[in-house]
Amino acid sequence: MIKKLLLISMLACTLQAETITGTCKRVLDGDTLILTDGTTVQIWGIDAPEKGQDYADKARAHLEKLTKGRKLTIEVKDTDQYGRVVGEVKAGDKDVAYFMVRTGMAWHDDYNAPEAEGLNKSMYGARKKRRGLWADDAPVRPYDFRKGKSTPMPQVEVAADEVLCEHVMDGDTFRTPDNTRVRLWGIDAPEKGQPYADKARARLKELIEGKAVRLEWKDKDQHAREVAIVYAGSTNINLQMVKDGLAWHYEYFAPDAEDLAAAEKAARKKRKGLWADKNPVNPYEFRKRNREE
Repeated sequence: MIKKLLLISMLACTLQAETITGTCKRVLDGDTLILTDGTTVQIWGIDAPEKGQDYADKARAHLEKLTKGRKLTIEVKDTDQYGRVVGEVKAGDKDVAYFMVRTGMAWHDDYNAPEAEGLNKSMYGARKKRRGLWADDAPVRPYDFRKGKSTPMPQVEVAADEVLCEHVMDGDTFRTPDNTRVRLWGIDAPEKGQPYADKARARLKELIEGKAVRLEWKDKDQHAREVAIVYAGSTNINLQMVKDGLAWHYEYFAPDAEDLAAAEKAARKKRKGLWADKNPVNPYEFRKRNREE
């Protein structure tokens, strides 16, 4: 009985530790604020314009209107590299991230919060209505601005059988301008939190972002993503990612893809990319382990 009560008490403490409350003392920018106890909070799921970008001041002012001086509830998700608490922020019953995105004052951060479908739909709703930053024809993502890519995406001529890759989400997924998510068939790139995840994403961006690509449609997955072989000109992008050692052959879904199997074998032998590590963890195993934990 004592053990049971102790376990319940420990579980309660764990649950309490996942949610914090505090009053917003100061707003730093469109997605970051400071509580009266000095805790810095990064709002999970969104990315607001950086200082020096258009709409940065408007985004900050809008977040101030929503949060400054108000008691907030933060469901903690993580702590980032700068020691900031990253979490879902609510002011009363208002989900702050949702209101920032809905009013066109922030992007959905689909790299760090790909599962936040509500934010994604809100962003494309704001974009369709040209709210806030979407009044500009080609607003620059804060991520790209931070990386020094301050010029908007150029206009690209897209043929009838092609789509434009507007934004690469990770090493095997991208979005088109109409919000269609495309998953590269037959490969599995490192997940966020794994070694080489950023390199895989950067390589796919280099290969296709801002370019017209042709899709050889295969399926639709459980997350409603189009699954396809992607071609940029004559280059099979799925195969190229495996050749570069930045993705596995996903043999469970593509057991007959001999070209992918051969490319992985060759990359392993040359210790290319992720194969430079002695025991790289398959993304499937990484996801499974995280679910179990």
